[in-house]
Amino acid sequence: MRKSIYTFFITSILILSFSSNVVLAQNNDDKELALAITIDSAVYHESGDVVDYKINYDVFTQRVFQKLHRNSSDWKEYIQVFKEQLRLGDLLVEQIGNNGEYAFVKILENNKGNKSLLYRVLKGDGWLDYNEMLLAQNHYGAWQIIDIYFYSGGAFFSDIVATMLAEENPDLVTNKLYQESLLRIRELYGYNQQGLYGNTLTSYDSLSNYFKKQKSPRLALIQAQAAQGNLSELEALKDKYLIDYPFDKSIRLLMSEIYGAVDNYELSKLMLDELSDLIGGDDYLLLREAEIYLSWQKGSKSKKILKKLIKSEVYQTEARLLLLDVYYSEGNYKNLLDELLKVSDEVGVAPKEILPEEQYHQFYISSYWTRYKKLK
Repeated sequence: MRKSIYTFFITSILILSFSSNVVLAQNNDDKELALAITIDSAVYHESGDVVDYKINYDVFTQRVFQKLHRNSSDWKEYIQVFKEQLRLGDLLVEQIGNNGEYAFVKILENNKGNKSLLYRVLKGDGWLDYNEMLLAQNHYGAWQIIDIYFYSGGAFFSDIVATMLAEENPDLVTNKLYQESLLRIRELYGYNQQGLYGNTLTSYDSLSNYFKKQKSPRLALIQAQAAQGNLSELEALKDKYLIDYPFDKSIRLLMSEIYGAVDNYELSKLMLDELSDLIGGDDYLLLREAEIYLSWQKGSKSKKILKKLIKSEVYQTEARLLLLDVYYSEGNYKNLLDELLKVSDEVGVAPKEILPEEQYHQFYISSYWTRYKKLK
């Protein structure tokens, strides 16, 4: 089961890298914050067992079996199996890989009073995702994790496990049409991973009406249409999705990336702004906004955001690195040199390892660099 879980987790969540309105809780409980920091630290130190200890597997297992449309007590037999074999903490560590980041952002609370912990997920290649850890209190009043929602795939971890169980134990799903559609969703992820986007479209069409309305398969379909350049179909799918899920964050994360890839920077920024509003803001998204403005050839707006981040000492090094590209695009080699030397000192790396000479040739033949080399 462990191997199956890992394989399906990776293909279900990472391949797509690409509810209700959620607002920032006004009074964060110390216990909730302590739990958030504990998880943050555990993932950073690759201590997945610490995360697993914070999961309420009784509730999580019930959520899995609800996805299988089973109301019997069969789920009780799987509690210990899940505890021993899922090891969600290790999966989170493996998800970010080398040079990645799993960082706590804030505590969220929806209009029903349900709370979750928001984490930002960054991989070394710049891939961005957010996870929401759903919380509930046990009989002793302690906060525990009952599920995790992955923005990039529009799915809960319980959805992933339910699909895996439906494949390994078909008898758990009495409705065979439901089972076929459940397993076909996995095919969507596989086809997108292989670049077989036409197969994704065909497989989506064969889903039951129930599953055609769910977030995860619709996001996979949108990604396939985008990859094929079917922009009119893409827009129609996005518009209908937003009608059905007006406060969804997954669609906005995905569409910001898609619009950026086709150079529609205005809509890319709009989706990013809406995502930021829905999660109550995240300073990291300001870096993404600055990147959009730079690609949009609006260097002055990008520069304004980056200087603000540097001044506030939030993502200071990352902001300086992006500011280097702004100055290079402007031909402002004097300021570029100043920032480059600051970054070099901060990270302890030689300037040419930060800005490769073959990519920034004009800077390295400028009088500012030549003079610096002579004085050094």
